Amino acid sequence: MDNGATCNMCGNYTSNKDGTPDGGCLKCEPEEPNLMAIWAAADKKAKDWREAGEEKLLRQMLDAREGLKSLGWRDGQYAPKDGTRFLSIEAGSTGVFPCYWMTNKHMAEGGGFWSEAHGDLWPAKPTLWKPMPSNAIVTGLAPAQEIDK
Repeated sequence: MDNGATCNMCGNYTSNKDGTPDGGCLKCEPEEPNLMAIWAAADKKAKDWREAGEEKLLRQMLDAREGLKSLGWRDGQYAPKDGTRFLSIEAGSTGVFPCYWMTNKHMAEGGGFWSEAHGDLWPAKPTLWKPMPSNAIVTGLAPAQEIDK
């Protein structure tokens, strides 16, 4: 069935297998995952990390942090604790998520940071933060009310 669709992966004009205009083409349709290749790539990456050594990896981590700070990101310890929504990056994550502080007298620090992701709230420890852009269109949850101030 030729519906004049464009493949999302390669951008070529294509006829989608299911007839929808937003799918991939048959050329780009992924094959079954090759688990042996995936495992070998993971082993190679682990070996590369071991060979690089801690000093080199720590230098890369510092370079990434300083690079992000040059783009306007700030240290997470200074993130606002007044309920203001901001963008957050956490160590170990490649995502940027809306985040805010929620007061809760039952928590040791009097509250905690919460990130909005995948339609839910997740406890957060921002490594870096940035003010929410004024033109941001953020979908998801609105900041919750403070709990038992």
